[in-house]
Amino acid sequence: MGHAALPLACRQFPRQSVRDPRGVSVTLSHYCPTAADLLTTWDGVIAIVKDAPTFPADAEYVGLVADGALPPLLHPQLAMDWESWWLFEHLSMALLADAPAPLDRLALAVEFSREWTVDRGPLQSHLTDAFSRARHAAAPSSVLSASRIDQRIADALAAVPDSWRDAAAEGLESPVHAPVDDAVMRRYLAAHAFANWAAYQGEGVRTWFRAVETAACVLIRTSDPGRSDLLLRHLVDTAALIRRWHRAEREGSVVTAG
Repeated sequence: MGHAALPLACRQFPRQSVRDPRGVSVTLSHYCPTAADLLTTWDGVIAIVKDAPTFPADAEYVGLVADGALPPLLHPQLAMDWESWWLFEHLSMALLADAPAPLDRLALAVEFSREWTVDRGPLQSHLTDAFSRARHAAAPSSVLSASRIDQRIADALAAVPDSWRDAAAEGLESPVHAPVDDAVMRRYLAAHAFANWAAYQGEGVRTWFRAVETAACVLIRTSDPGRSDLLLRHLVDTAALIRRWHRAEREGSVVTAG
């Protein structure tokens, strides 16, 4: 009967999308085997691609609608402008692409970005400087201690509806066969950093970072992007998980907390 006869969820899978004044931004769930294979077989540079032929502008996209909302918050007391948010996203992709210790440096960039006040000049200039500082600063010790990984996974499991929690826990209990390849981790984190609903529904860029950090923690635990995204993209109640991530805005620096 054709594509149009499929249920909406099937027509969208594995697309995860958000619409804001820029247009529709699309990332993918790696619970889809084809998307998961791209993490290992694709050899291009991590970047935001505009007008990708496989994602035409006139296609059907059903996701978070934010084109009439305020831009994402820098911190709970300050909203960014849209151009600054899109720059923040672009700079994040570039950092994840090639910076050493990318998650640690992304944490630094978040903290440096939050330092902006109006007397520092244009926000976009400050963000560019913040990411440059993070890229060239002495790398902090890893943000991902064993206890921190446990905390992030506990938050994700707590946001899974009761009827699915056992299935989610079973997916995390499967044995880890090998450490995750660095290139795979970078691509996976970029897929979670881009078009991330926590940026739009959260209370600041620390909330957004916690979403990216949680993705890293779950992938480290499973070593399987498919099982990781089964939990993070499909089993959790996204709104409930973002509410838990809001704590990041009150817990202090994402570099030293935990």
